[in-house]
Amino acid sequence: MMDAANSLCKNLKQLMDQQQINSANLSKATGIPKSTISSYLSGEKASYAPEHLLSLSSFFEVTIDFLLSGQESDFALLNTLKTEGLFEGWLKVRIERAVPSKSTVRRKG
Repeated sequence: MMDAANSLCKNLKQLMDQQQINSANLSKATGIPKSTISSYLSGEKASYAPEHLLSLSSFFEVTIDFLLSGQESDFALLNTLKTEGLFEGWLKVRIERAVPSKSTVRRKG
């Protein structure tokens, strides 16, 4: 079984090749230091900052599971779900003002 460091190394290289992006540009796009990306690509780093994994998964539009294992989880990325018109025709809601207008506010005096 491939460990997480080797798996991230392989998957990150593959994604970078597909997007035709180098580590310097990936660093700029994600805010992850170039030295950290280099350590991920070499397989040296065995632990990962959660915010780095989140930045990488968002940039490449894959799940963190995919970054670490090469396999997508059963849960789709939220930003890939179709939401436009999802509840169309299901529900009508009337939103009223939650804060009373000045004319209905009574002053103590």
